[in-house]
Amino acid sequence: MGTQISAHIADETRRQMEAFVQRHGVTKARLIEDALQHHLLALREIPQDLVIPGRLVVTEASLADIADALAAGAPPTPALRELMAEDA
Repeated sequence: MGTQISAHIADETRRQMEAFVQRHGVTKARLIEDALQHHLLALREIPQDLVIPGRLVVTEASLADIADALAAGAPPTPALRELMAEDA
């Protein structure tokens, strides 16, 4: 069989999961097992510096800095301009 786990997830994540299992006819357990296996494989195979986190965590101080920079309407830095030009 296996080990049962418990996790708290966001309401929106739950809605997306339930919609997926309805559309594809898989169980929640199968979806979660497949997602974990896929994620763990990616973490093993993809170089760490290429993994983009799905969530960014900022401190209150850094959030205030971000809000101040957005409110100031400062022009983009040369590094940001270069980064965005690479995608064009």
